[in-house]
Amino acid sequence: MKNEELSAIEVYDLTRPTLLRDLAQYYNAIENGWKLCVSCGIPALGTGLHLEHAARPGTMQPALIPAEYLLTRLKIIDISHLKYLHTGMALSLEVALQWSILKNDPSEPTLVVFKFGWEPPADLTRQCVCNISGLSYELAEYIAQNLTRVVGVATDAPTLESNETRENKDRTVSTILGKNGIYMIENVNLKKKIPERTCMTIAMPLMLSEASYVPTRLTAFCPAHFTDKYVTLTLKTASQILHSPKDKYSVNLNEILN
Repeated sequence: MKNEELSAIEVYDLTRPTLLRDLAQYYNAIENGWKLCVSCGIPALGTGLHLEHAARPGTMQPALIPAEYLLTRLKIIDISHLKYLHTGMALSLEVALQWSILKNDPSEPTLVVFKFGWEPPADLTRQCVCNISGLSYELAEYIAQNLTRVVGVATDAPTLESNETRENKDRTVSTILGKNGIYMIENVNLKKKIPERTCMTIAMPLMLSEASYVPTRLTAFCPAHFTDKYVTLTLKTASQILHSPKDKYSVNLNEILN
């Protein structure tokens, strides 16, 4: 890439850090079947990627996601101004369709990020929190069945589940999205104002073997100045990539937690 092209792109780190103790607590909750932590969210966990929850049989692992689905167009839906969503309610399909992003199937692999403007309560005393706004099941189902090039859905909140979905095992956001091969990224750092449509993102999940929820670095590449032009990034062709054994870069979860 030419120098003048690089100077026209600004890079944003959309990641919240993950500490080992918080990751260990999450997997401890999974092993013990603590529904509070599995179905709700852990604000301190940091940015993480998953498909279906680990507590469900047949869960697909993040390591199976093709690289071309981790380099995506970024589309941000800013709903932070909807005050009623700060009470743990669900974003309905009817309201969400006010954004044109959701009305038409995108032309390229896309990550849709819902910006709730979520902040942890000042009196937060426990790690697992349930009173968090998320998506309605109907909205998640609509995305899964109609937006075929939406490969990922993300949020700045600790979970995409809402009070409407987290209590129903068969009608959760993670179930309908995960079963349709759509990954979810939670605890995205959206503190900085970035363009809502002209950026691209790269999601870099930690290669944890036998893990369904993994810490992830999410980076956005955006125009450095206000413009109607889109940033475009492409992967090298397969012939240009030096392939290495898959296990070389994977990390055994039990080895780092025990």
